[in-house]
Amino acid sequence: MAVEYITSRNMISLIYETMRVMNVGAAHHGVRVGYIMAKLLETRGTYEKYEIADFMILAMLHDIGAFKTDDVRKQLTYEAKRTLPHSIYGYLFLKYLAPFGERSKMILYHHMDYTKTKDLDYRYRFELELLKIAEMMDIWYKAFDEKFEYSMINRYSGTKFDPEAVAVLGQTIERDDFFEKIKNNTFGDEVDEYEDYVLLSDEEKEKYLKMLMYFTGLKDESMVAETISVISVSRELVRKLGLNESDKNEIYYAALLHDIGMLAIPAQLLNAPRNLNEEEKNLIKTHVEIMEKMLEGKISDSIIRIAASHHERFDGSGYPRGLKASSMSNKDAILQISEYVVNALREKPYRMAHTKNEVTDDLNNGIITGRYDAIVADIFMKHFDDIMEIAEDKADMALVMYQKLLRNYKQVYNSLV
Repeated sequence: MAVEYITSRNMISLIYETMRVMNVGAAHHGVRVGYIMAKLLETRGTYEKYEIADFMILAMLHDIGAFKTDDVRKQLTYEAKRTLPHSIYGYLFLKYLAPFGERSKMILYHHMDYTKTKDLDYRYRFELELLKIAEMMDIWYKAFDEKFEYSMINRYSGTKFDPEAVAVLGQTIERDDFFEKIKNNTFGDEVDEYEDYVLLSDEEKEKYLKMLMYFTGLKDESMVAETISVISVSRELVRKLGLNESDKNEIYYAALLHDIGMLAIPAQLLNAPRNLNEEEKNLIKTHVEIMEKMLEGKISDSIIRIAASHHERFDGSGYPRGLKASSMSNKDAILQISEYVVNALREKPYRMAHTKNEVTDDLNNGIITGRYDAIVADIFMKHFDDIMEIAEDKADMALVMYQKLLRNYKQVYNSLV
């Protein structure tokens, strides 16, 4: 599916923004490591600018596994004491869900000593060694603060770190002391320049956008299954209503990204086995506006508008803006009804799943009161069983992906311990 709705540069900005919403400290660490990695590759002098940009993006995501395996607020714990879990999960996550191909394996080995990796028969072994140094430099720089000296790495040359990679670090510092720029937070323009050379195909953009949806699964795997069900229901409604290709694509991407703002909501609220109070409910409702801010200026405005309306209702009773029918279209109605029925039919920690009769009764009442668009709601009810069977099959595929990840995680872990 062609992705003309987002540029390569904006795609990278959206990835960073998503990580920042998940945890600011981890996101900033990733950007700094990516920047250092780019500077080291530039010094090596054997890479095209687009290659440097690609490795920088991978380095930005090097700790993504920690969002699943660790408390990302305790960076020194998983970076120094528990390095294997997040390295393995991050490697598998990027292998299956990001367009990095064989480069993903760099994440698997990025905490291993040089004595264990020097004989690897691996195409990107030296880039791996540079990534190790880039990450350790940022960790040490932040940990030692004013006492930091990059030359302290020399004592580990040949043991923890590749001597050739250590030499590249020294050459880079002599040519351009990037630590001063990190200290003064003035390296952003250089990161922007590297990002200008990111050239993503439509297929790569599509994979990155799906990857962002799977980010929600790092917090709660059921969120991914729900999103995939919403996409499936939306797609069937689009088909049965005979909408054009442009409308179909806009609804698809709106459905894909509509719940990305949930990454900012505490997991204990999302999984609370009780009814929430009004303050807690209002906090969860902020996920819509958070999503809008994340996507603003990065993807098509029409997609953002559809995504932002998924909790609106045609009678003005929804949120966050209380929009009415005159301000919305059938594209908004499709996502609203898709999101509602998928959510209602799934069991939650605080309630049982609604039955088919309960959902159809609510939709019929909503048509009478004007809460739901009558045409879209009626089409859904006429094809309820067929649409939901397809949606459930697609959601099951998402769970199979996680089962595959977990199975492979155990296999890789056992092979390394």
